[in-house]
Amino acid sequence: MVQDAKNSNLSTAFLGIIAVFGLGVMLAQMKVVLLPFVVAILLSIIFKPVILGLRGKRVPMIVALFGVLILFSLVLFLLGWVLYASTASFIEELPKYEAKMSVIVDDIELALIGWADRFDVPIGDVQWSDAIELTSITAAVTTGVGSFISFLTTTFLIVLFMLFILASSGELGTKVRLAFPEQYADWMASVLKTVDSHVRQYLVTKTLVSLGTGALTWLVLFLLDVDFALVFGFIAFILNYIPNIGSSLAVIFPFFLTLLQFETLAVPMGVLFGLGGTQMIMGNVVEPRIMGYSLNLSPLLILVSLIFWGWLWGIWGMVLAVPMMATIKIVFENLEPMKPIGKLMSGPSRLDG
Repeated sequence: MVQDAKNSNLSTAFLGIIAVFGLGVMLAQMKVVLLPFVVAILLSIIFKPVILGLRGKRVPMIVALFGVLILFSLVLFLLGWVLYASTASFIEELPKYEAKMSVIVDDIELALIGWADRFDVPIGDVQWSDAIELTSITAAVTTGVGSFISFLTTTFLIVLFMLFILASSGELGTKVRLAFPEQYADWMASVLKTVDSHVRQYLVTKTLVSLGTGALTWLVLFLLDVDFALVFGFIAFILNYIPNIGSSLAVIFPFFLTLLQFETLAVPMGVLFGLGGTQMIMGNVVEPRIMGYSLNLSPLLILVSLIFWGWLWGIWGMVLAVPMMATIKIVFENLEPMKPIGKLMSGPSRLDG
């Protein structure tokens, strides 16, 4: 009897692994459709109160949707303008840094050869200066700009999905009550309301904090006369959506650039402390105060989800990882058989309580 139970548990574990693998393959293969759909769902959560507010004032649905479309297009235009200006200045100044990088790499190469001769260590005839070609970065940026049609296609799908989801705003609760018995309908309505409010508050707060972080990053770099201040401000805005890893990268990138731009360590250290302090204040003081609550996800779960969704969907997957895992956690906490998994997904504070 005990052996049968062990075999059953082993079979369940193997089936779970196969199911997870199959889900991963499906998500990767359907990225073209699923990624815009998930982004559209999150955007519709943000804009849903606008639609419901306008509908409450007896504004026709088509007019309310058109207003949201205009607002969304304005935000896209501003982001596109910042991205274009940032990329243009970056490409224009890149050759200057390529020359400086080549000199540094040549010096490192000569030092390594000297140490190898001194200790009789044989090394191959490697041209280290060819290993770091910033012109390849320029080509990559140019290719990225050239994929504008793909970006437009994805944006069109996101807008299309978002408008259809917003068009049915406020009707899902009614449909659930008509489709299911009262006890199940109340439970589903409660879960949907919790997911809706928590994810919206997280996304709105994260966007405001990211805007503030990007603006402060630009201001610090501008005051220190660092090149590409607007570029790094925009990068800090995007990376702030990626927990833990993003804030570190937003400091490291401009720090290494200042090592090339300036001859002394004064400005690089100012960048390191200035941007590091900005990230700590915005992430540990401002964001918790604005949000007013914590999604209470395990730090290990966040790291694993960043790796998993980043592997599946790239940078967009890393941006969407936290709201998607928070949604899964909320659902699990409200399903009796899945409550143990929901507790495992919680952070230390929840476990202490």
